[in-house]
Amino acid sequence: MPAYTTACVIFNGRIGRMIDLAHFEDCVCIANGRPHGLCQGKLSFEEKGRKVKLSIRTGEEAKAIVIDGCICTDNDSKCDGLFLFRQGNKNWMILVELKGTDLDRAFGQLAYTRNNRREYSRIRGLFMQNQTGRLYEVAFIVSNKIPDKNELQKLENAHGLRLKACLHSEATKPIPDIRENL
Repeated sequence: MPAYTTACVIFNGRIGRMIDLAHFEDCVCIANGRPHGLCQGKLSFEEKGRKVKLSIRTGEEAKAIVIDGCICTDNDSKCDGLFLFRQGNKNWMILVELKGTDLDRAFGQLAYTRNNRREYSRIRGLFMQNQTGRLYEVAFIVSNKIPDKNELQKLENAHGLRLKACLHSEATKPIPDIRENL
């Protein structure tokens, strides 16, 4: 009879459980196009030429989860994806919206996902289950339009959402890495 173990990882000398998302695991990116077209790979998203990735180092763990079209399939507002990232006792939930130029809509989608989506709250509970560290909830827009500071502040105030960064993505440029902005 085979022996079964629970997946664990060591952080700063203590053993922690791997990120377990229960039934939401079906929407975790595992490869290009799997389980959803938004997945560019295990830790990257792509939509209409806009791309973003999250790089990790030894001892860290992360998952990319497709929100729009996988976790949430209804017609209510939602952002594209979510990175879960754990580094020692620091935990990040990183909402991502890949958008052309309609930044007002992008802000609305991020704010609605964070504030009104039960699925987001459930994922937060699963992610932080048995964790003692601090949770950082941040949001990014990946766009081919970068707003000036005044426009950005107006959008943040209008939607009640502080954006961590608006990252620029073009086919001819390197893929933006979320890690560089945490």
